[in-house]
Amino acid sequence: MKKIVVDILLFILMLLEFSSIYLPPEIHEIIGILLVVLVIIHLILNRKYLKSIPKGKYNLKRMVMLVINVAFMVVFILTCIFGMLSSQYTLTFMNIGNLTTIYLHKIFAYLGVILLGLHLGINLTPMFNKLNKRKISYALYLIIIVCGIYSFFKVDFLNHLLGNSGFSLVTGNIIINFLEYLSIILMISIFANIIFKKLD
Repeated sequence: MKKIVVDILLFILMLLEFSSIYLPPEIHEIIGILLVVLVIIHLILNRKYLKSIPKGKYNLKRMVMLVINVAFMVVFILTCIFGMLSSQYTLTFMNIGNLTTIYLHKIFAYLGVILLGLHLGINLTPMFNKLNKRKISYALYLIIIVCGIYSFFKVDFLNHLLGNSGFSLVTGNIIINFLEYLSIILMISIFANIIFKKLD
């Protein structure tokens, strides 16, 4: 139960970080600090998996899972580091006054969206399996994918990822923005899960 609560909070707060244009900048930084705390708790609650990493044999699926999980963690850490180095409110003593840190913070944050989708797609296989047994899953997947593709272009995701745009675009309001990034992450997770199942 603790894991579920922590994971849900992590997911919601990560999505909120991409709605920073609708929130006071101080809130964006506070949420970032909360994310660091929650990720540490998440790792502690999943310590059995961490301990199992050097044990047993590795097939293609397990290797892919490890690479994605590690990549996501590394990108998250880099996002936090560059976020702290560009802090203007809560951690001003760490601010080095360099625009490069701001751009790197943004780039790694958007790369993190992709890796979060991959992370969910491969780690929530049991949930996907249960959903796949229901006929409604295909319609649900199609809706999410269509919304995800639409949102991908609407928020100008690619330019964000390349560091060519600001951290977020005004696309309506915080709820719409939240749902747009949610659909993008879920779309990626669906594709990731489909591909992951085919790996043997």
